[in-house]
This record gives sequence, C-alpha cells and structure tokens, in this order.
Amino acid sequence: MSKSSTQSTPVRRASAASGGWFVWMVGLWVTFFVLLNAGRLDDVAGWIRDLPILLEILAWLLFFPWVLATAVWTSGWSEGLRMTLVILFAVVWILVSIPRAKSSGRR
Repeated sequence: MSKSSTQSTPVRRASAASGGWFVWMVGLWVTFFVLLNAGRLDDVAGWIRDLPILLEILAWLLFFPWVLATAVWTSGWSEGLRMTLVILFAVVWILVSIPRAKSSGRR
C-alpha cells in the first residue's frame, strides 16, 4: 500500500457554538409557533411596539426573523399569505442555521 492510500482525510466537524446557535434558532421558532397557536402573538407584537424606540430597534436587530414574522402575522394581509411568509421565514432561517463543518482554506 502506498502512503497516500493509508492516510485518512481528517473528519471536519461543526463547532459546538454552531450547534448551540442551531438549537437557539429552532427553539425560538418553536416558541414563536407555540405563541401563535396560543393566540398570544398580538400581545408580543404590542409589547415590542410599546418599547422605547431604542429598545424596539435593539429587539428588531437581535431577534430580526421572529420580530419580522410577528409583524407579518399581525398585519392585515390574507391569512394564506401571512402563513406562507412565516413558514418561509422559519424554514429559510433554520436551513441557514444548520451547523456545517468548517472548510479549511486549502484546496
């Protein structure tokens, strides 16, 4: 056997931080849909709107996809459009958050 055939390529793994980030993302989406199912999203939207402007901006920055989904859900748009957009936000944000192995800069 040649030396190159016996060497194994190192297994690249996602970092623990990326796994934690993914759990955080999924957890917040689960919380969002629990609040939606319980009919409490209007209360959350009102609470965010009633914050002082700087805190409201901070909430938008820190929790952007969920605040956006809350704003869409509490809008006057048709229920089908709102549900489609909220599910789209959740799916895309979760897919983007899936932990991936770090790629080495070498080729």
